[in-house]
Amino acid sequence: MTDEVIYKLLKNIEKSPKTNQRKLAGELGVSLGHINLLLNEIIEKGWVEVSESTTNKRRACLYHLTPAGLTERAAVTNRYLQTLLELQKSMDLEIKTLREESNKISAAIQRGLSSLYA
Repeated sequence: MTDEVIYKLLKNIEKSPKTNQRKLAGELGVSLGHINLLLNEIIEKGWVEVSESTTNKRRACLYHLTPAGLTERAAVTNRYLQTLLELQKSMDLEIKTLREESNKISAAIQRGLSSLYA
């Protein structure tokens, strides 16, 4: 389980306790079987509790974050944020490098060169 997947799963459960596995799979972009495994794992860890609800004579599950789940949600949010910030730094550096390279290529073309290394 990656921090991104845990973050999205816990966030979705917190936001919509009446959600179902099919909706969660769609939101996270994973298979229904994968969601089932993830839910079983976080339930086993004590981060989520499941209760049954009957609406319109239909059985449904309600998912609730436990206090441990809320604590994990805060921790995983911070870890995922750090990952994204590091990725942003890396991307900013890559963008800067590509801009410089693009400018060099444009200048070489204007000078009539067919290669930067000619």
